[in-house]
Amino acid sequence: MKNKNLSGGLFAAKPTPLTIRETSLSAQIVDYLRDRNLWVERLNCGRIKTENGNWIHLCERGTPDRITIVHGQTIFIETKTFGKKPTPDQLKKHVELRQNGAVVIVADNFNKFVSEFTAICSQIIKARSKEIKLYD
Repeated sequence: MKNKNLSGGLFAAKPTPLTIRETSLSAQIVDYLRDRNLWVERLNCGRIKTENGNWIHLCERGTPDRITIVHGQTIFIETKTFGKKPTPDQLKKHVELRQNGAVVIVADNFNKFVSEFTAICSQIIKARSKEIKLYD
């Protein structure tokens, strides 16, 4: 029986190590964030064809897969199959987002994501505690 969460394997057409699929990793990350009562959304970055044959682009090329907000800080999450790197379009978009104050995490491993996300949240909380509150 084939596991839909994994790709590769000894009996694949080209035998490769088993790796978790990008969609499964993304689902794990969403569950992790929602378990912590964080808002998280998928950014649909493809395009769809309309009835009259025109194409509608849902997001710009390179836009990360997910977005969440932690204590007012926007965090984008780009999920990749283990060992895969972001495309040039994605890297360009990551630079643009960071220049505008967002945090971008590239995740190809769930445990590594949790570690990086936890560290970022600690930094956000520490920075927010030093800010002057203008209103409640």
